[in-house]
Amino acid sequence: MHRPDNSSSRTHVSPSRSNTRSDPNMRRATSQSPSIRHISQRKVNTSERKPLLDRANSDMVDYQAAGNIPPSRSLLSSDIYRDDVESIVYNNAASDASCNEGHKRSSLTHAVTNEDMQSTRSEYLMGMNLNRENLSWKVVLPYYLPFLSWIHHYCPSFFVGDLVAGLSLVFFQLPLSLSYATSLAHVPVICGLYSLAISPLVYMVFGSVPQMIVGPEAAISLIVGQAVEPLLHHYKKKHSEKLDPVELVVAITFISGASLLGFGLGRFGFLDNVLSASLLKGFISGVGIVMAINSTIVMLGLTELLQEITEDPTKMDIHSPFDKMRFLFQHYKQFHILTFKISIIAFIVILLCRVFKNFMSKKNSNLSKKCVYLPEILFVVIVSTSLCAVNRWDEKGIEIIGKVTDISSSQILHNPVAVERWYLIKKLSTPGFLCAMLGFFESTTASKSLGSRYDLPISSNRELVALGAMNILVSIFGGLPAFGGYGRSKINAISAKTTMSGAIMGLCTIFTISYLLDALYYVPKCILSAITAVIGISLIDEAPHELWFHWKSKGYNELITFFITVMTTLFFSMEAGIAVGLVYSLIRVIKHSASSRIQILGRISGSDTFVNADVSHIPPNIGLLSDDVKHSHLPLNMFTDNNFTHLNLKVIEEIEGCLIVKIPEPLTFTNTSDLRGRLKRVEMYGSTKAHPAQRRTRDVTMTKYVIFDLNGMTGLDSSAAQILKELIKRYTNRNIYSFFVRVNDEEKLRYRLENTGITKLLAEVLESIKNNDDQNTFMFNKIKDNRKVSGLQRENSDILHPDMDEHMDIYNLTENSHTPYFEHISDVLKVIDYYEINDQLQSRNEFLDVDQAERRSSLPSVDIA
Repeated sequence: MHRPDNSSSRTHVSPSRSNTRSDPNMRRATSQSPSIRHISQRKVNTSERKPLLDRANSDMVDYQAAGNIPPSRSLLSSDIYRDDVESIVYNNAASDASCNEGHKRSSLTHAVTNEDMQSTRSEYLMGMNLNRENLSWKVVLPYYLPFLSWIHHYCPSFFVGDLVAGLSLVFFQLPLSLSYATSLAHVPVICGLYSLAISPLVYMVFGSVPQMIVGPEAAISLIVGQAVEPLLHHYKKKHSEKLDPVELVVAITFISGASLLGFGLGRFGFLDNVLSASLLKGFISGVGIVMAINSTIVMLGLTELLQEITEDPTKMDIHSPFDKMRFLFQHYKQFHILTFKISIIAFIVILLCRVFKNFMSKKNSNLSKKCVYLPEILFVVIVSTSLCAVNRWDEKGIEIIGKVTDISSSQILHNPVAVERWYLIKKLSTPGFLCAMLGFFESTTASKSLGSRYDLPISSNRELVALGAMNILVSIFGGLPAFGGYGRSKINAISAKTTMSGAIMGLCTIFTISYLLDALYYVPKCILSAITAVIGISLIDEAPHELWFHWKSKGYNELITFFITVMTTLFFSMEAGIAVGLVYSLIRVIKHSASSRIQILGRISGSDTFVNADVSHIPPNIGLLSDDVKHSHLPLNMFTDNNFTHLNLKVIEEIEGCLIVKIPEPLTFTNTSDLRGRLKRVEMYGSTKAHPAQRRTRDVTMTKYVIFDLNGMTGLDSSAAQILKELIKRYTNRNIYSFFVRVNDEEKLRYRLENTGITKLLAEVLESIKNNDDQNTFMFNKIKDNRKVSGLQRENSDILHPDMDEHMDIYNLTENSHTPYFEHISDVLKVIDYYEINDQLQSRNEFLDVDQAERRSSLPSVDIA
């Protein structure tokens, strides 16, 4: 075999390495990297580091004596620990600056006592987290009811900020809720008002994002409208009496809330990481286009004409948003002049005000900050309603909201699980679930944006529970599904301190429902449609930037996802758009998880450094100007020896007879089958990137050993373990030895390797090598004692290094004497060297015996007499 010049360093166990074998702690504390510095065994967590830093300028601790601190993991007593954790996790960051001293967090600095030094390992932060039964209900309850974490810190300064934010929000959220209910959902305005009133009150208790504002959303309301309209239309044809649209809203909202609550209790919060942002952006852009189309019909006064054509299928078949766009192009000349004038003026005013507010928000003056609270929507609604009442526009063809049902004469509370509503729940299960998923993703996007902006810990599972409980209670009142929105939450965050700001907005809405419903009589519907059109344009506003970013980064999959979702929404329906986008995204996820990313490793010449042989390791700025480059350019440095300073990255050599494979990911049933196919390709071509159609470049006999580097394999499910075991068995039947290197310390992983028999198979491989050890030692001695006998023996002795040990204990190179796993690839190569030498010596043994016999026969005979 061809070995590099430093092969001697691989054929004996260094004294330092042998010493570390006897002491497992020393073995773990020493690094195989070029640095000879020991790694500290003591771990300092965040709660310990903070008091250590705080004491840097104090006289509380004698730092000369601090070196004698025993290696206990806890420096804080249990009492101090619990107070500190509560203050760090649950206190509002603004309380230190706004509230009195009684509301401030307690200091973490304290004098170190002997009791602190002798605290047990169970007081360590990680231990407390693992032993959840040791946590009291006072610590756990604020996690599930987040309002308990700030209610005892609430003070007047907080209330002032929340009051300003709540009143500012109600001025433009009230008109929006009216617009969403009438223009998008096609339900009574009371449904939008109840959604805006009840949802913030519930979120105040269960919500974990202080700046989040919940209420009816444009996209969700449009989904409700798309589901409600066909049912009302078909029911009207078959029955004489009308179906109450509130009943349909109750069913959809309840399905949304129950779905979210179930996902939250089942801890399905990870679902928000599965779907890409391009899917959400594509759907939101599609919703914006649909909103603009629907609003344009109302702004032109073509609602009655559309209804007539819809009821008569012989005239025109209108189902999708694209059909409505065709309707607009064919009948736009029949628009109502007064309706169009009022709508276009309101549209321009709102749009210009938004542009002005966006411009002023980029400045740092006090005036610019106040401009954000300008209620342009409320202003347009009040002015248009007053003009309509004075000029009686309703008598000139302008559609108005009209008489709103008095809550005293209507049913306020509804039973969403009543038997008579079961058939509605079955029919509306799809749009209800769709509202739940889209609302959750939209709320999660807002919460994560706020969390990253204000450094908040966000739990998707807790948000699921909050949104689910909130919508279930909203359904009892007959309100539209409510979710969080980033735009209004960002405005709320300017002055709000807690979720109390949303509660104030909800209370103001309840006051409006109770006493101000009559003031909504003359609100023109075209004004609400103009508001909806502006919101629709704002939803499309971010799409060009998103598309340009993915185009520059060549994110073609994201672009395909975006356009598939938008086009399907436009030409078919919103349900079809989100469904097709979901399917395509899931296909991408499945394809990614089912692909194995194994790497074939090669050794850099003159070292024990192994890197991915399929990746170019020469930096482009160096090229062919220098043969030596620094190790900082190695993208996949596995491990190094002590001579690792400058390496020639142009020469990546293959170890003769060995395949060194790195598995950098957990193995599951999805990617293990692909792993088997890729290993076969590596055996045939020596690379994972070779095309299966090309001619075989590696002979069957070229693979004698397969070394698996499993440092990145942190998990192994049962199906994958079965396939891996069959793979090792197949190698063994073909006289190919398998070795595992750098097996992860994950307890479940090692337990599965042991129980599935994989460890036993690897141990049998080592035992078969160890059984030849005695013969190996005999042949070493035989050759070493006869090195100067003949030329033939000198040819045979060239396979032995002069310093090679006569005997090697294989288990001295493994992790310990009980496991067949190796710590480094070089350790496996030592074992392979001995095994190869043994085979070569045995094959040449007969030639040595023949040579000895020939020499004895050539000696002159001696006459004893």
